[in-house]
Amino acid sequence: MADLTTSYMGLKLRNPIIVGSSDLTKTVSGIKKCEEAGVGAVIMKSIFEEQFLAEENIHVHPEALDYMRGGGLLEYAPHSITRMIEEAKKDVSIPIIASINCQTPKLWPSFARQIQQAGADGLELNIYFLPIDVDSPCKVYEEQHLRILEEVKKEVSIPVSLKLMLQITSVPYLANRLAQAGSDALVLFNWFLEPDIDVKSLKTRSLIGKGNFYQSLRWIALLAHRIDCDLASSGGVQEAEDIVKQILAGASAVQVCTLLYEKGLDEIKNLLNGMETWMDEHRYSEIEDFKGELSFKRQELSFKNLGEAGAYFRAQYLEAYSK
Repeated sequence: MADLTTSYMGLKLRNPIIVGSSDLTKTVSGIKKCEEAGVGAVIMKSIFEEQFLAEENIHVHPEALDYMRGGGLLEYAPHSITRMIEEAKKDVSIPIIASINCQTPKLWPSFARQIQQAGADGLELNIYFLPIDVDSPCKVYEEQHLRILEEVKKEVSIPVSLKLMLQITSVPYLANRLAQAGSDALVLFNWFLEPDIDVKSLKTRSLIGKGNFYQSLRWIALLAHRIDCDLASSGGVQEAEDIVKQILAGASAVQVCTLLYEKGLDEIKNLLNGMETWMDEHRYSEIEDFKGELSFKRQELSFKNLGEAGAYFRAQYLEAYSK
């Protein structure tokens, strides 16, 4: 029988399926259900700095909030999260990875330190800086990511990953710099709220962002074996073959969320069974046997007589659009 165990961020997972940050992982009972369903790990529902204030029923004037931030009173904010981690670790054996999103710079390392002390196995930095300033080059946003990572890494020894958004800069360049700065993994990608316009009321509104499976697949394949950290995909998984595709591209793990909302946690069994069947059919005994086999780097080596892999992909592009 196929062995689905894998390594992600230095953590041993019984399989590469991770339940992404969501309502499915926002409670201890939810995390337990995920473990019982058979997943390899969970990402706790991300705690946002502003969300914490709302959940704790803290109603303050903006000026007072600035004062609290300046005085460090928010540095001890995630008590509810740390208590949940402590409780979950008593009964759950799979890795629990916390997720944080901050706006105040000094809160990133502070939250990270408390989460490590609570016993989390890893930490995912859910960074969101939308480049909207016409006077700010991409370097500004890149440096923000690096600064946050470096400050967090000073405070914790647990593995740290960054969940990137697609629209920020040159993905390979930033990914390589983050890997060099010590990121243990990168998650591709973060799908935030999307804008929409109500043409009847003439108002803007926000819609829940949908993951684009093929965008994640493309960049996993382009980064695998070229940067020195693990990669995880996020977005659009619908069946076992999708997970296989991401691993063939070079992913160490695959975050699944929407599918589980739509079909329930029992779908995990179907995903795992589908992976095992595929591996048995192709005579792969373990994940490492085929991980990254169809990455850009591996294909570059395989197709040297045809020129660089980029030329190979370009040929596929021309073939597809000439039909």
